[in-house]
Amino acid sequence: MQKRLAWVALFAAPLLLTPPQLSAQAAEELYEAKCGRCHVAYAPEEYAAEEWPGIVRSMRSQAALTAEEEALLTDYLVGLAPGGEADESGPDGPVLGGYLYTEYFKDQQKAKNFDLHYLAFTVTGWASDRIQYFAEFELEHGGTGGDNTFVEQAYIDFWLNNNVAVKIGGILTPFNRFDEFHGPLANFTISRPQVSREIGVSAWKDVGVVLHGFTDLSEDVSLAFDAYTINGLGDGSNLRGSRQYRDNNEDRAIGGRVNLVIQDVVEVGGSAYNGAWDDEGEYDLTMFGGFVMVRTPFADFWGEYADAKTENPSPDGDGDMSGYFFQASRLFHDKFRPTIRFGSLDYLDPGTQLGRSSSKGDKDLTEFVLSFAYYPTNKVALKAEYIFFGEGDRKETVDNNLFGLQAAVSF
Repeated sequence: MQKRLAWVALFAAPLLLTPPQLSAQAAEELYEAKCGRCHVAYAPEEYAAEEWPGIVRSMRSQAALTAEEEALLTDYLVGLAPGGEADESGPDGPVLGGYLYTEYFKDQQKAKNFDLHYLAFTVTGWASDRIQYFAEFELEHGGTGGDNTFVEQAYIDFWLNNNVAVKIGGILTPFNRFDEFHGPLANFTISRPQVSREIGVSAWKDVGVVLHGFTDLSEDVSLAFDAYTINGLGDGSNLRGSRQYRDNNEDRAIGGRVNLVIQDVVEVGGSAYNGAWDDEGEYDLTMFGGFVMVRTPFADFWGEYADAKTENPSPDGDGDMSGYFFQASRLFHDKFRPTIRFGSLDYLDPGTQLGRSSSKGDKDLTEFVLSFAYYPTNKVALKAEYIFFGEGDRKETVDNNLFGLQAAVSF
């Protein structure tokens, strides 16, 4: 009899909930599925009620939110936020934020100083229901001037409808996915994968125009896209050193990315880029990439691959670079996150006649990373990490393993 009553209670429970309770439960589940897929979903009280409408609206493309889902999430978050009500009839913002983190690294060859690696300030808001703005200003290595003080991003986003927008200004180039998670709270490790640093060239800031948006292919599948034209990478000492704001050759680069999201659990996609890199605009750089992110109850998995080829004049050979990483991570009790990562990079670009560096243009290594993060709150991270480096066939074996510490906060 007791078992029968238990089954009746289980199936009858949804019928006993009032419509507001059902709505709140659906909104909470949607918030965790959509926003928790890429990062820890923030508690509603971490932002003021008047801030949430703009925040939700700004993430509609990233989370593939329909108009109905956007309204449901906004009502849910505003209702639980300090203030409890927000005027959604007009523009929102500006919302101020940012992050900072301090690091310490030590290897066998020398002990490095403590480093205030980043202090970044962000401002975002909506000038109208369809026009968003965003800017990120960064002081790197204590803001010591020159290249260490710069604008990371600064753009205006014009939404043509709920699903499609045109972004104009200084952007993070949408190549693969790591760049969008390179901040200290979104990146579960301290270091960045070698393939993302050297081929994906994080943080790849550039200036141009991006057409981006998403569409729902079915109830469980959505497709997001980015198509862009930018100034493109230039003639630096290597790909990472080729980031530029002002173009060096009057030849626009083009690129694109597609992301397929399945049941808010699996994301898979690919990227492509092509543009002339030398001052005369005679030699092309072509890059391709692919990525997959999987969220399971057991762990979060992430993998990326990138390949780049540069044309070089004779007698230099063409550059050929490729690499990948795989990562597994799990969050325990919302406080502790161990992460392991394995990656490989084979990087050879001999274009010394046009400014490539012989030392920076030749890398052949593997990395095995053990990292542990402790989160006192959603906005604070304390991390420890050890990296085992190995050299490939082209390189002499050296003892270059690395130990690191990081303390980070977002605000």
